[in-house]
Amino acid sequence: MDESKPISDEEEARAARLANRFDIRRLIGGLFLLYGIIVTALGVFGSSHVKNKAAGLNIDLWAGIGMLVFAALMLAWALLRPVEPDPPEHRGRGSGRIRRAPAT
Repeated sequence: MDESKPISDEEEARAARLANRFDIRRLIGGLFLLYGIIVTALGVFGSSHVKNKAAGLNIDLWAGIGMLVFAALMLAWALLRPVEPDPPEHRGRGSGRIRRAPAT
């Protein structure tokens, strides 16, 4: 992209929406939500032999509930703290890594 050409507000908003759509927190939260629903359903509707296999503890139910709680936390975090574009004064400064001072 040409550095001398300013980015419009529309392009910034579109880039921010696209970044939020593929935010890793949403992807992880969605996967844990899907697996949590499946494992919780197995814990509720599975056979009693499988349910009580782990020393009388319905491990599928508890693991599924844990996954659902984790999914809710990840999705809430992604929705409450969305990715925002860098302020104009910080754009174009590289990746933010510490750079070595030039040798003298």
